Amino acid sequence: MIYDGLAKYYDDLVADEEATQKWVDFTTQYCRGKKILELACGSGEISNALKQVGYDILATDFSSSMIQRLNQKYSDVKTDVVDMISFEMNEKFDGVLCYCDSINYLSSLDDIRSMFQSVTNCLNDEGVFIFDMHTQDRLEEFSELYIEEGELDVPYQWTIQSIDQQIHQHFAFFEENHILQEQHIQTVFDHTEVIKLLNDLGFSCDIYTDFIYRGVQAGEKLFIVARREKC
Repeated sequence: MIYDGLAKYYDDLVADEEATQKWVDFTTQYCRGKKILELACGSGEISNALKQVGYDILATDFSSSMIQRLNQKYSDVKTDVVDMISFEMNEKFDGVLCYCDSINYLSSLDDIRSMFQSVTNCLNDEGVFIFDMHTQDRLEEFSELYIEEGELDVPYQWTIQSIDQQIHQHFAFFEENHILQEQHIQTVFDHTEVIKLLNDLGFSCDIYTDFIYRGVQAGEKLFIVARREKC
């Protein structure tokens, strides 16, 4: 499973306090209720930061290794192992979050539709669903092979390249007598098709680019703020 091997190196590889604060600020701006569910929470940097500013958060991820890593760091954050494609909750939430382009790990619009239905089922009336996703610009950005090499506890190599509508990432950690490798594939979707799925479920949507720019503009990520219409 992806992230099972990467989990122990994840924070050293991608942790970014400034970026975490941007996600926190975006959440506080658009999620007024305090009870929230986070999907694909990873190692919990955003989860913990949101808890610190007063949110009652349930942090979930499909990778039990990432949840274990989160629990080791932030034992007071509530967690669960959840497959975001299809899930049921025994409680309702004011907001559901899915950050860090995690939705792009879904491989089809059918998977996204299933996820959106699960989100709808666990949201309070007039609840908000906030997520970000890769822009089409990312495919152009990685049309040529990107290679990052460095040293954490061990030497590593991280490569990224786009192929058609997908972004392929390969991680290699050169441990003693062993190379730990993971391959991740993300699909970049047409945002109009994603918005239509939300509209069909009764959501109204606002779109932002790279946290601060209203609408679809050149950039890395689109942020979707989807609100359930009042019945």
